[in-house]
Amino acid sequence: MFALLLAIAAASSSKVPPPPPASDEGGIYMFETGTSLLAKCRNKAPEYKLACTAYIAGATDGIRKEMFLGRARTVCWPKRMAAEDVKNTVVAYLERYPDQRGAAASALVSIALNDRYPCQK
Repeated sequence: MFALLLAIAAASSSKVPPPPPASDEGGIYMFETGTSLLAKCRNKAPEYKLACTAYIAGATDGIRKEMFLGRARTVCWPKRMAAEDVKNTVVAYLERYPDQRGAAASALVSIALNDRYPCQK
């Protein structure tokens, strides 16, 4: 019985796809780059539009969480922002700066919002 389980495990493990390759940006794997995020945001299918907005809202919440925990610098964004407005800000930034699209999408969300809502000195 044990030999049968080993044979099944060996056979099934050969069908598991390899992990995705690391991105070219410093060898760090990213789930989303600016390029892949913008492709989702431009796609007219409702599930892609939802994925775009959800990713950007989640990244924004993550940044706010890091600020709350004291692990990120304070930003000057409005306290309340509509997810659609944040998405439009990020998409506009990605369209305006195509040379930055290879970077991590989560970082680009922060950069785009900081660009739109800079802190006054």
